[in-house]
Amino acid sequence: MVALPLTPEAAKVFEEPEYRVEGPLKVSGRARYTSDVHLPGMLYAKFLLSPHPHARIVSIDTSAAKAVPGVHAVLTGADIGERRFGRYLYDWPVLAFGKVLFVGERVAAVAAETREAAEEAVSRVQVEYEELRPVFDLEDALRDDAPVLHPAPDGYYYLTGQRPPRPHPNLQGHKIIQKGEPDIERVFTSASSGSMSRGWLGFSRRTRRRSRSATSCRS
Repeated sequence: MVALPLTPEAAKVFEEPEYRVEGPLKVSGRARYTSDVHLPGMLYAKFLLSPHPHARIVSIDTSAAKAVPGVHAVLTGADIGERRFGRYLYDWPVLAFGKVLFVGERVAAVAAETREAAEEAVSRVQVEYEELRPVFDLEDALRDDAPVLHPAPDGYYYLTGQRPPRPHPNLQGHKIIQKGEPDIERVFTSASSGSMSRGWLGFSRRTRRRSRSATSCRS
């Protein structure tokens, strides 16, 4: 690697302090956020969330929610169909359809003229659940008798084309990473002493936590 000298012209870049373009607006209170935007005819959205980690949706009654003044729409998975999204694998329903798979999954959506009306409508949506056996542990999820969370995943859209085969239906995907001697059993057999253990390697990504919001209008 060749080190390049720092010329006087290049050094001028460091004469001015670096600052964020939106910095002055934020520290002075003049920055506009999504909650500051008010458009004619704007509606507020709220969601009814699942209280169960795994349950079948027996029935949903939205009649009382639709009767709240100011409510324009109340939608469930039955209204929009099995629409899904995700990153590489589109396995996350826009609204729960048939059953819920985690606490906090969106079951119904409300659009109303005010936040208060939307919240009131959400509280009036009546859902009957049949609780199913949940899965909380990685190893339990891969047992032969584990409840299958996605019974028909072949129709899910996979971003990179053909989805690789998986040894268990509850496994989203897997990859084998190997380094060193491929015949590890032979190495341990010939070693004078040693130990071997099996475990899970969890991946985490550190990022700044931020809320997401949006305002849209019909052109």
